[in-house]
Amino acid sequence: MYGNGYNFIDNYIYLYNLDKFFVIPVDPETIQDSMGASFTSSQPLGRSAPVWSYTGSGPRQVQVSFTLHRDMMNDVNAASSNLRLENFEGSRTDDYVDALIKGLQASVLPEYDAANKAVNPPMVAMRLGDEVFIKGIINSSIGVNYKLPRLRSGKYAVVDLSITITEVDAYSASTVYDVGSFRGLSTTLQRRAQK
Repeated sequence: MYGNGYNFIDNYIYLYNLDKFFVIPVDPETIQDSMGASFTSSQPLGRSAPVWSYTGSGPRQVQVSFTLHRDMMNDVNAASSNLRLENFEGSRTDDYVDALIKGLQASVLPEYDAANKAVNPPMVAMRLGDEVFIKGIINSSIGVNYKLPRLRSGKYAVVDLSITITEVDAYSASTVYDVGSFRGLSTTLQRRAQK
């Protein structure tokens, strides 16, 4: 349940570059949460097995797809999101699905620091219930599939959205063991939502 009486938000995407968050009123069918490790081997003389040296781990990636319904997105986000459509600089017919798609597309484009011409990658955070949280960058294509029926506005009523977020912060083994997928949560929307 969402709205004015609830501060706890189960599913959301927060876009740091825009300082906007969107509540996702549906759960994804599947979530792919993966993280690899890399070791190199060397074979010393007189040893039957190689010696393995740690090279690195990660980055952790979370790949997810949502089926978004415009009416649900508008109802939930009108009461919960910090984005107000009347202040949104898109088309007059844009709704929260359009704003989310445009925000995600903006999050794969860099902002340039004028002082040193460095590229600052736009950060995003995504929480999915009590199971998954990730803060990082969108390091893949953003998939958008529009599906029938069409509304009076001419827009498709249903949109399938798929993204992959890659973690950029480094964490120790003890931190991952203690907090699991929710590492880094205290520095994002959870704190803001409880104010």
